[in-house]
Amino acid sequence: MAHEEQGVDSTVVADDVEELRHVGFRLLVLTGELRGREFEVVQDTVRLGKSRQCNIVLPDESVSRVHSEIRREGDAYRCNDLRSTNGTFIGGARISDAFLKPGDVLALGKVQLRFMPRDSRVELLPSTNENFGPVHGRSLAMRKIFGVLERVSAADATILLEGETGTGKDLIARAIHESSPRKDQPFVIVDCGGVAASQIESELFGHEPGGFAGATQRRKGAFELAHKGTLFLDDVAELPVDLQPKLLRALENRKIRRVGGYDEVEVDVRIIAATHRSLREQVASDEFREDLYFNLAVVSAQVPPLRDRREDIPMLIDLFSRRLPPGMWKEPGPEAMARLVGYDWPGNVRELRNVVERSAYLSPDGVIDLIKPGSRPRTHRDEALAFDPTLTFREQKERAVELFEEAYLAWLLQRSEGNISRAAREADMDRKYLHKLLRRYGIDAKQYAPGASSRSRD
Repeated sequence: MAHEEQGVDSTVVADDVEELRHVGFRLLVLTGELRGREFEVVQDTVRLGKSRQCNIVLPDESVSRVHSEIRREGDAYRCNDLRSTNGTFIGGARISDAFLKPGDVLALGKVQLRFMPRDSRVELLPSTNENFGPVHGRSLAMRKIFGVLERVSAADATILLEGETGTGKDLIARAIHESSPRKDQPFVIVDCGGVAASQIESELFGHEPGGFAGATQRRKGAFELAHKGTLFLDDVAELPVDLQPKLLRALENRKIRRVGGYDEVEVDVRIIAATHRSLREQVASDEFREDLYFNLAVVSAQVPPLRDRREDIPMLIDLFSRRLPPGMWKEPGPEAMARLVGYDWPGNVRELRNVVERSAYLSPDGVIDLIKPGSRPRTHRDEALAFDPTLTFREQKERAVELFEEAYLAWLLQRSEGNISRAAREADMDRKYLHKLLRRYGIDAKQYAPGASSRSRD
């Protein structure tokens, strides 16, 4: 069911109907050099004019440098002429201050624009495809997501992906980039939750020499590195509150200022953000700026957890299995498949992929089943490792690191009897980072507590 909260609407993928929810407005250029161009606006205030300092730039001699302003007042939009040379008109009548109505033709000098609010609902059908790039699923929930992505990927609309850890938001973000006109340009990732609060500003915007202690040379940040391409802000809900206004300004003005610098640098980036937390709840609790949320959630998609699309599990098992070297695995029988489909998968698709890979290496006969971390390998220490010829060195290495991390976490929790604080001390690891790793691999520390196995049988 589509949920609505006053003041926190966005373009969303509804749960049980195929539709998009819009806020803000659109301006369609009817005349002039930009005829046919459409501007989508979610800010509360925008300025229009010939100057590059304006939010909407109209390169026409009849338009003043800063010609007019449109600002939101409640549920309405008000237009003010800013002492322009050739005047501002609505419906042919010159105005200095007037409210806009849906369908109004707004004229700035000789440039005409049609005002169209974006608060209407647009029907969307689920995709007929069972994949969007490398993202697979034949369930209705996933085909709804694919239907939205197929529609918006070619545009430059900012997209917010929400969903539990391990649902594949990073893979979806890359697939959006690969399906866009920017696919040959950089795809830059910033893990907002994995960078120290003192370094995140430099990570995003770069720094100048002397910008902070230890900054000895100029460094470009993610916005500059992603110029002409896509910037993926993962775990965006973890962004420090004091940095949120700076990100908002960068999104609205498409300009950034390096730490310790004075000059503004123009950037052309498409933003995709992701979070496993609800930004609506963050806004309600004043932990996340409402205006920043509006700018990030121009299109918002809720990626479903694996337990809500169990019909995709056999398909995904087959997909992951066929990426393994030939002869390394055997498909699950009926009983094993029932266990796999019936399991709740707290680590979602990432956990399922790891179980498939772990079965190939740790199961006595290679049959894919719920093989838990810490199981004894079926291969000898001196036996040659099997690699997948279809993967690059980096991908092979990432897979090996993930297998190591998962096995190490299980071993660490066994030693500490499920005590997170003790495990973090023994590993010399930040407790918050340990929690993040456990969420990534869908590992519940409680199952390693004394007596957990006997309680689970009761």
